[in-house]
Parts: sequence; C-alpha cells; structure tokens
Amino acid sequence: MHLSHFVNHLVADYHCCGRYQTAEGYLSAYRSMIAFHGGDLRLCDCFTASWLHAYHANLLKRGLRSNSIVFYISRINSLYHKAVSSGDVTARAGLFDHLCTKPVPTQKRAVSPEVISQLCEADLSKYPALEFSRDMFVLSFYLQGIAYIDLAHLRKSDVDGENFTYQRRKTRSTVPVVIDAEARKIINKYKNVDPESPYLLPIIRSGSPKEERQLYKNALRKQNRCLEKIVQMLGITDHVTTYTARHSWATIAHNEGVPTPVISQAMGHQSEEVTHIYLQSFDQSVLSNANQVVIQTVLNVHQKEMKKRKQSRKTKWVCRKPNG
Repeated sequence: MHLSHFVNHLVADYHCCGRYQTAEGYLSAYRSMIAFHGGDLRLCDCFTASWLHAYHANLLKRGLRSNSIVFYISRINSLYHKAVSSGDVTARAGLFDHLCTKPVPTQKRAVSPEVISQLCEADLSKYPALEFSRDMFVLSFYLQGIAYIDLAHLRKSDVDGENFTYQRRKTRSTVPVVIDAEARKIINKYKNVDPESPYLLPIIRSGSPKEERQLYKNALRKQNRCLEKIVQMLGITDHVTTYTARHSWATIAHNEGVPTPVISQAMGHQSEEVTHIYLQSFDQSVLSNANQVVIQTVLNVHQKEMKKRKQSRKTKWVCRKPNG
C-alpha cells in the first residue's frame, strides 16, 4: 500500500468523526514526507530506519525548530503504529528509539495578574475591533482558561442557565463550567442574536465543516493581531496571544494553591491521567471555586490600584495650600 492511500483513508475517518485538527496534523506530516521523498512512496519504504533518519536529518538541515521536528516525527510515529495495527506494515523493534517524539518546554506563555488586570480595565471603546478581541481574551480567562477554538465553537445549546458543559475539540474531554458574573457581562454584551446561528458568540458563523475551519483560522489570526496591537498601545512588554489567557489561568490557579488535579479537570487536560484513575470526578462547585479564586486575584489587583489612586488624590488635596 502507498502512503497516500493510507493517509487519505485515515483522514477521511477523522473527518467523519469531526476531528479536523487531528486530520490536518496527519496531512501536514504526509505533505512533508512527500516533499522530502519527491513523490508518493510505499509504506514499507518510509517506515525503515534509513529513510526515517534521512528524513530527520533533512528537517534539521532546513533549520526547523525542535518542536516543529517533534510535530512531524510524532505523527509519523503514530502513522507507523496505525499501519502496524492494520497489518499494512510489519513491526520493527526500536524504529523510533533515536528520534525525539516528545516536545521540549516552550517559552513562558503566562502573564501576571497585574497584566490581566491591565487588559481588563483598558478603555478601548474608541476601537471596537480591539475591544471585541480584548473581551474575548478576558472571557477565555474567566471561563476557566477555555481554549480560543472551544470558545469560538461554543453553542447556545451548551449553556444551561449559569452553567455550561463543552467538549474540548483537541482532547474530547468534557469540561463543566460555572459562568462567573464577570463572564456573564461579556456574554450578554456579545451574545449572538442571529436565530440561524447555533453559536453563542459571533466569532464564526455556521457553514460547511470546510468553511467553518477557514472562518476559525481567519478569526484566530485576526484575534492575535489585535492582541498584539493592544499590548503595544498599553505598553505591555509581555507577549500576549490567545494561548496566554489559558496558560495564565492555570498558572495563577497553581500559585493561589488550587490543586493540580483540579486545574487539570477544569481545563480539560489529559496529562493528569494517574490522578483521574484514583480520584473521583470533582464536584462542579469545586471547579467553580477554583475559577472564583483566579478571577478574584485579578479583581483584587484592580481594587488595590483604585485604592492607591484615591489615597493619592486625598494626599494632594490635604497638602494643597489655601489661597491668600
């Protein structure tokens, strides 16, 4: 069997399950393999030590970053195991032993509560597009660090009063969320009023799967460009993207003493597998309390700043000398 046939069949299966990002990951790896080889090739030819080492050396020669190389190698490794399971190739011991398939730690993506507070309180009313992007960033933070792709695809039917449950598009984990008062204000401000749209927020509109994927990609690019403009306007030196809200929520929660297993479930992570084995599912009130701790930390920063300003104005008034 040729690689193209195997990958196309696999991608079609993922499309049927709605796992478009997973399918795109395999397609990216396939395109990279084809580009290196110069055309299609048989599965038995690409899953050999010599071919894989030559491919890996080519990625290094091209100057790809470590995690980009890991991205391709890990997906090829997954393709190999699927091909072995289907009986299309013969298993070969240690084939990937000398190729890195685990990502290396990346640059810090979280920002401090002070930066989150500064973003929350910035007056962007003169710039509607920037205000919308800021509000979506803050909403992502307030909703337990929900990923931007999951925020964009939240449906009206997901919300039940003050609660909603969503399924992460990346891991398929189900995550319950209690809508905090601050988050409710933003949702009410932007709630999609189009009766034809199933989506809660006007980030994307309904269409075919292909159209919606493109709409989301466009929205993501626009969101990150707007966030870049906002931090420049506010004089913030930290790098802020859609990921920042999610990473910041987790970091602040951890620093405030929220247990790691609670953070893991609140964000729909699968990295606390052992914890999930011996701990029962946390009550929704526990997740809500964790979210309240994080939000209150940011609100406290703002309250302290307002108190300082009031005290400063009072001091200036007392020190002012009367005329005459």
